[in-house]
Amino acid sequence: MPTSLPPLNAVRAFEAAARHLNFSRAAEELGVTQGAISKQVLMLEDIIGTRLFERLPGGLSLTNEGRALNEGISPAFALLGEAFGRFSRRPPRSNICRISTLASFAVQFLIPRLDAFEEQLPHIELEILTSDRLIDLAREEVDLSVRYGPGGWEGLVSTELAKGVLAPVCAPALLARAGGVDLASLVSSTRRIQVFSNNEWRTWAEAADIDLKDAKNVFIIEDFVVVIAAVIAGQGLALLPEILIREHLADGRMVLFSETAVDWDQTYHIAHTPNAERRKIVRDVIEWLKCETAKGA
Repeated sequence: MPTSLPPLNAVRAFEAAARHLNFSRAAEELGVTQGAISKQVLMLEDIIGTRLFERLPGGLSLTNEGRALNEGISPAFALLGEAFGRFSRRPPRSNICRISTLASFAVQFLIPRLDAFEEQLPHIELEILTSDRLIDLAREEVDLSVRYGPGGWEGLVSTELAKGVLAPVCAPALLARAGGVDLASLVSSTRRIQVFSNNEWRTWAEAADIDLKDAKNVFIIEDFVVVIAAVIAGQGLALLPEILIREHLADGRMVLFSETAVDWDQTYHIAHTPNAERRKIVRDVIEWLKCETAKGA
């Protein structure tokens, strides 16, 4: 059977008094009265059956037993400080909102809109964490996440940010080099960049009524950021989430090579724990994300 512990308030009072060798300073640290510290220490001495301090005219000093006890419990308080330290980085009513997302969404959507965010929500300090792994929102210090997938993650509230649409895009120079060939010839003779393991090109070909059985010029890149860079550099055709390429289509760095888009079962979602929206700033950020994504829909 584990040994029963004395009241932790008494242990805490002793630890603070042992560090300061002064009941008054220990009381200031813990936000109690000097009498309360003295009472807790006396209680602890009664429980363990020995004196822990010598009360001297010039102050306090630890007895041998007190010194031994302090050496034993100090590492435990240090460990507790480390364990709780990660939760003290942000005050409960902080103006910080931490978003976890993929680099693709951060680079292509959030970063270009930071000035607009600061103008519309000047009271919120946004922190963007990028990661390929699935963040555990229930355990990690993140307010909300923007995830790519089918939605409906267990234990989370998820809201679709944009319809799952893959747009057929390429660089304008690549289309110009093709010299106005028909769509089937363009797709068969040009490098196609594949992103998804379940082959988005097969789905697109069916919708566009294009036969790709003999076309083998395929390059696999499983990262939207890299695919976008490759397309802009004229390295091939790609089917990319419409939400990521709006600005590139608007400024002419990309063009549509076909009128046929692909309805896809995956897209970007806002995901958060059920309690996250209790903080007003989280609600504000969620509403801002919805409004921004709706502008180009």
